[in-house]
Formats: sequence, C-alpha cells, structure tokens
Amino acid sequence: MTGIAVLAIGTLLSGCSGGEGRAESPKRGQCETLLGDENVEAAVRTTGGSDVEVGGTPQADVLAERLVREAKQWQASDPQHTSYTGCRVDAFEGGGISGTVDASVKWSALSLGMMDSPKHSRTWRQANESVYVETESGPGRSRLIAKCDVPGAIESLPSDLPLQFDVTGVTLGMELRWELLSVFARSVVEEMECEKPPVIPSSLPAVA
Repeated sequence: MTGIAVLAIGTLLSGCSGGEGRAESPKRGQCETLLGDENVEAAVRTTGGSDVEVGGTPQADVLAERLVREAKQWQASDPQHTSYTGCRVDAFEGGGISGTVDASVKWSALSLGMMDSPKHSRTWRQANESVYVETESGPGRSRLIAKCDVPGAIESLPSDLPLQFDVTGVTLGMELRWELLSVFARSVVEEMECEKPPVIPSSLPAVA
C-alpha cells in the first residue's frame, strides 16, 4: 500500500490573532475525542506556543474503516503499510515551531512473535497476551502494538500482525505520552470489530 493520509490543517486556536476559540475548533474537538480532552489540553500546554494549528483524520471510525480496508487488500509482496494520522498539533512561537504532538496508527511491520527475541524484549513491555508497549521507541516517541484479527481479511495477512499506535512529542513526558497513546488506541480498537478485541491497559505496564 502506498500513500499517506493527507492532513487537513485546522483553524488557529485561541492565542492566535483572529483565530477561533479552542472550544469552537472542529479539529480540536476531533483530537479530544480520539485522545481525551484533558490529555489534549495538557499536551498543548507543554508545547509552549501561543499559536496552535490542529490537523488529522476525522474520528476513530474513519481510521478503523481505512485500516480494515487495507487489511482486506494487503499483499504479502508489499511489506509497507500506510500510516494514518489521527491528530497532529503544531505550536508556533516567534515565527517558528515550538513543539509538535503527533498520534498515528498503521498495521505494524513487527509481528507479536518477534517480541520474545533478545532484540525486542529489551525495549518492549508486555501488557497482556495481545498488547506490547515500547515507552521510548525514539526521541519523544512511545509505541503500542495490539493484536487485531480483522474479519474478512485475506488469508495471506499474518494473524499475528498487530496494529501499531505511535505518539510523538519531545515536549511530552512519558506519563502524558502514555495517556495519549492508551486513549488513542482504545478509541480506534473499539471501532475495529477485532475477532478478539485487545485489552488496552489504562496504566503503563511495569518493567519486567
């Protein structure tokens, strides 16, 4: 699969000259539905910007629809998977970007069977039989994978190929990144109709 979901940049939020108030921004509301309103408010505060733009793909059901469609069309010869942005917040201060928060989801290139390997077991925490978490997968990035067998997916799609959720923001602390990540994952999984829905924990899994 090729292509990346195009971001539709929302209107400027409060703090911007002539912009809409935060409560009136459609994109802001979509992010709050996906990630939790208090989490989004906290994330915006960490960026330190006075001007904020919000973009992303509308709502969890749209993300789920695109992921399911991709699962049904996946070919074993194509290892790439499309990444869909659920919410992106860009904050500006003094003519430059002061911080960015991004939440995205895709079918992972990692399988659950890889999690027991020495390479991955050093960084991944197992939350339960179908969910693993990597708290620091890169600078300011946390990642969660969750098994989701999609009814009607073609037989060539590996059964242990999970969904992958990423939240990135260098201004975010680990706990806030986790809050955003777990709420985001639950929002999308609830719309996926997985044959055996994964249980996304509300607390960060402990180090083994």
